[in-house]
Amino acid sequence: MIDINFFKKSYDLKKKIVSNSLSKSNVDDITAELEYIRDKNPFIYNIETTNYCNMKCVMCPRTMFMTRKNIWIDDELFERTTDKVKLHTDQNLNEFWNWVENEYKQPVEEVSENGFYFSIISRHLVLHGFGEPFLDKKLIQRLEICKRKKIPTYFSCTPATMTVEKAKKAMDAGLGVLKFSLDAMEEKKIQSIRGKRANFKDSIDKIMQLIEYKKEKNLKTILVPCMIDLSTDKTDGEMHKEFLKFWKDKDVFAYIKSQDNRWLYENDKDMKNRSHYSRQYCEYPWLSLTVMADGNVVPCTQVSNSELVLGNVNETPLEEIWNGDKYKKLREMHVTGKFPKGHKCNEKCDMKKLYQYLS
Repeated sequence: MIDINFFKKSYDLKKKIVSNSLSKSNVDDITAELEYIRDKNPFIYNIETTNYCNMKCVMCPRTMFMTRKNIWIDDELFERTTDKVKLHTDQNLNEFWNWVENEYKQPVEEVSENGFYFSIISRHLVLHGFGEPFLDKKLIQRLEICKRKKIPTYFSCTPATMTVEKAKKAMDAGLGVLKFSLDAMEEKKIQSIRGKRANFKDSIDKIMQLIEYKKEKNLKTILVPCMIDLSTDKTDGEMHKEFLKFWKDKDVFAYIKSQDNRWLYENDKDMKNRSHYSRQYCEYPWLSLTVMADGNVVPCTQVSNSELVLGNVNETPLEEIWNGDKYKKLREMHVTGKFPKGHKCNEKCDMKKLYQYLS
């Protein structure tokens, strides 16, 4: 879930920044305006319920870099954190979507990566991080808690970790969106990407059963087969077309996702990023935050260990973290470019930073 009001209110300033019409002499004014616009009560983008995972995905930082202990989120921490989730009203969402269509020029209903972000991510709490949600032993209870609190939920999984029985229970418990990571259309290739546990035919069979179950029970869960554009060879473009064609007449939201945040080919300058963020700068320090399974608060979903912790909700109230000195310094660094050597935002993420647009 993101702060849709911040996205709207900052747009005029954003246009000036990305058009290179502002300079480093405007840093103080930019900082002050963004501080004025941002909500002092944070929006929680996602809550990591577990970082357990039995896959070995080549593009995932977890496979390569994660060293923190595998855990499940504490029950009390989950309850307390979901109490802090801010919900959008239907009116606010409709106003935002009209604005996205007319001002930002992005079709909200478009079945694409950006359509998914603006129509679905904008209004759902994400319940995955660096683990497989279906390995969370209390997943169904957590979904029921969110349903009771009227919190729309979404998470992504690799179908190999999912049983149809548990997926049905998740849908019954009110899961809003279930995304399936499918990165090839034949066994050998999908296993080279996701590890030996991956099974293409089995994954498709499971998804088909869930499509039928949704129809049978008249459920509202949006089912999302998704393929990451890894571009490992020239035939991938044809595979993407085949993938979208396969799902075309089925009750799903199927799309191809850009590879972003330097997941795999860190130095491949030809890798295309079609995300809306490719034409702007990272605004996560002002837009939303992430709560990890251990209570650590980080600015986005790409912090796999403890390299960018801004506080812990077991020690400090969420609002104090969001408005505290560490967050203030992070926001200043994004505007001024004065990052310490080795900082993850500046050196380990391919999203542009605001300061890079200032002359």
